[in-house]
This record gives sequence, C-alpha cells and structure tokens, in this order.
Amino acid sequence: MSAAAGTGGTRAGEPRAAVGGLVHESSTFMVEYLGTAPLSAFACHRGSAIETEFAGTATVTGGYLTACATEGALVRPAFHARAEPGAAIGEDVYRTLEEGLLSGLRDAGPCEVVLLDLHGAGVISPDRSLDVAALRAVRTLLPDAVVAVTMDLHGNIPPELTRLTDVVTGYHLYPHTDCAERSRLAAELAFATARGAVRPVTGLRRLPMLLPPSPTTDGSPARELAELVKSIEGRPDVLACTVFHGFPYADTEQAATSVVTVTDGDSGLAQECGDEVARWLVRHRERFRGELVGPEETIRLARASDAGTVVIGDGTDNPGCGATGDSTHLLRALLDVPEPTCFATLWDPETVAVAVAAGVGATVAVRLGGRHGWASGPPIEATGTVRALTDGSVVQTAMRRGKRTEFGRCALITVGTTDIIVASERRQVLDPEIIRLHGLAPERYRIIGVKSVNHFRAGFAEVAACLLVADAPGPTARRIEDIPRKGPTRGLWPMAARPPRAADAAGAVREGHAWT
Repeated sequence: MSAAAGTGGTRAGEPRAAVGGLVHESSTFMVEYLGTAPLSAFACHRGSAIETEFAGTATVTGGYLTACATEGALVRPAFHARAEPGAAIGEDVYRTLEEGLLSGLRDAGPCEVVLLDLHGAGVISPDRSLDVAALRAVRTLLPDAVVAVTMDLHGNIPPELTRLTDVVTGYHLYPHTDCAERSRLAAELAFATARGAVRPVTGLRRLPMLLPPSPTTDGSPARELAELVKSIEGRPDVLACTVFHGFPYADTEQAATSVVTVTDGDSGLAQECGDEVARWLVRHRERFRGELVGPEETIRLARASDAGTVVIGDGTDNPGCGATGDSTHLLRALLDVPEPTCFATLWDPETVAVAVAAGVGATVAVRLGGRHGWASGPPIEATGTVRALTDGSVVQTAMRRGKRTEFGRCALITVGTTDIIVASERRQVLDPEIIRLHGLAPERYRIIGVKSVNHFRAGFAEVAACLLVADAPGPTARRIEDIPRKGPTRGLWPMAARPPRAADAAGAVREGHAWT
C-alpha cells in the first residue's frame, strides 16, 4: 500500500476515510438457548491492526481498503468488531462496542468519508436494531461526513437506517462471495459524493415477507432475483441496487425483505426500481419454498449418488444463522454409514477438553453435542479414538478468502468409520481448510457433513460434485414458518399465508408491513 493510501502523511486534496464496523447477525430465538452474546464473542481490531487483519482479504473491510488505495485516499482505521452470528447482544455489550467505534473515529480525526462494515440484522436484546443505534451514534459524532455502509444480503433494513446513511450497498450473492466487490462500490460512491460528482438519493421498499435461506445458485429463484437487481444497477443514473432477503431468525419490527436503490439525484427512479423488484418478489415468492429432506433421507441420496464425495450441509444447525452448532441429528445419521465419512465441526468444548486430557491415540468415552436442549437434539454417547489435536486456526479460501478464522482448540475423534472434528469455538464451516488442518484429505471420504446451510457450496465446489442439505427440527430451521413466533414476524409471509396481489406491491410496501 502506498503512503498516500496508508496511515502516513497527507497530500493536498487527498480524501480522508475512516474505516470501521460493528458486525453481528442476531437471532432473537437463540437467546433462550445461548443467552445474550458476550463481549468475548467479538474479535475487535483498532487502528492499524485493522489494515493488518483485513488488507488483501475478500471481506467488506478488505474491499474498503482496496478502494481507498485505488482512490489515493488517506485511510484512518478506526475500530472494527465482528462476532459469529448468534443470539442477540445485551445492552452493556453494545455500549462497550459503540464506545469502541466512537473512540476509534475520534482518534481517526477529521474525515470526509466514513466507510462502515455493518450486517444489517444486528439486534440489541430484546428487539432494538444494533445497526441503527450505531449509525445514530456515528451521525451524532460526524454529522457532515459522507457515510457509506455495506451490509449482508440478510440484513433487515428499517427506514431510519437509510435516512442515516448516504450510500447503502449489500451483497448480491449467497454464498456471499462478492463482499469485497460490493464494499468497493460503496466506497467509490462515497468518494464520488464527497467530490460532488454524484448526489445519492436512496429509495427503500419493505415487503411484508421474509425469504427462507435461498442460495443464488444456477437455476434458483434467488439467482434470478440477483440478476434482476444487478441489471437494474446497470441502468443510467442507478448507482446501486440491493435486495435484502431479510433475516428470518430475528423476530423484530425491523425484520422484512426489502429493496434499497441508490440513484444519482432521482428519487422517482429509485421508487420505480424498488417497485419493479417488489412486483417480481410478489409474483415469485412461492418458488422460494424449497423441498426439505431429513438427515436419514439425505444420507440415502448421498450414498445413491455417483459422485465420489458428497458434502451435506447441516441446514438446521448452521452457526452462520446463529444456531448452537452442536445439534446431533445429521451426525447421528452419518454414524450409521459403513463407509468413510467426516463431520466438521461439532461445537463441544467439554469433549475437546476430554480429548486433550487423554492425548492423541487414546480411546475415550464421549458425550457428543446435544448440550442445549431442544435446539441441539439428544447427545450421542460413543467411544472413539483421539486422532489429532490442533489449534483450530485456518485461513479461508473461498468466502472471506484470505481471512483467518479461529475454531479454537479442536480434536479429531474417530467413532467407527466417521472422523469427527470437535471444536471449542462455535463456527460455520465455509471450506475444507478445517478438515485439512487435521491431516485429512476431503476427497477420501464418501460423505462429509458440515455445519453450514449454503456458504459451504462455494468452498466445497471443487471437492464434491454433489452438494446436499439436510433438515431437522430446530429454532433456525429452513422452514421458517414452522418456528414458534410471538412477535411481529408472525404477520409476514410465509408465516401469514394470505397471498397479496402483485398489483398491490407497487404502492403499498414502501415503508411498512401492510399491502393496502
């Protein structure tokens, strides 16, 4: 990175950009099982440590840093905190994180541009938007700065969020392999705004619906939807267009599918684009209801496949949706397969401790998973052999490429024909690196089960020709209408089955949950 783009001296006319973020995808349902997310769940970086951690990575912050270098901007790294998706956070934890962000921005000094990495579905327990709270605080501190945010495809976007920002972009893809691309766009628009080259106007369309987890794979309705908003983004005077699927595991007023369009000074155009996407969603919403298959049937399909290796996502217990990561339903079915299989990873610090105490080569009696009641399924009592112990530190190779992820101390335990990687940190498995860390070749297994619902598709595409998803009961199940709800999302589709007419979408979904 050149001196101009780094944290060194300035040149006349050189734009100054503060870079930071507070990132959390919060499930209100998981508070019952995990408690509110603690401060220790967040990886926090301040000042120059942000550049060290994120430069060159395929992350939102990595994209911001690349854009700053291209622009010749002076980077003022402020404060960045991110935790694995999980239960909503407590007020005290939020206050600590907010103060970290504000103090980082104060230390950054005067900046024309603020580039923030937010998720969009953060919740301060029980139901307050973390993202709106953070933006209010930033706006109070820096009322005149150009504020740009990049958010997850699953963000829940209330009207106030768009009023607090100048530029909003979100991912188009799921798996989220375009994080850096989308944040580079946000940064480019922010710098253009600061120069006076564009005058961004943001339009928001909120629909009374929530999409279940829907990958943007070839042939899927989510892919068609992504291509629609991408085509809109290429039209004259449209600066950015994002459809946010919404996060269905947050039962809050903010939760909804929404469309955010940023145009160059044309509010009518922003409205027209949002209406167009809204009409498409109303017409095609039923196509997003996927066919769900249980663990035993998914195993049967995997064994019948001609593919040498089949990878199965544990769709009900994805830590990336905030789940416990210790559900046993898929693992139990996998243990019955008389061929080499692998499972990564089961969140179970107690079992890791047993394996560490016994040492490599020891035979141990274990009680695997099932430690959070109904959310986890029953534990598995088994006897296995400790094959390896690792520090669980890997560098991602697909989604978030180049970013290090910590699974904590891990143990490889073999039970029958199944190699089980047990982790002391709750993490989603994005690619095969945690398997390879334990000396295992993914290609040697007939079936691999992973704690993920869709993101694994990008990381395991070169390992397996057949990728499946298994579904079982749970508070983060893909059949979102089956999850018990007490709050506002009960009135959204597909929880509320009344089908709206496509014609209603154009004028009645702009800032509320009612069709008429």
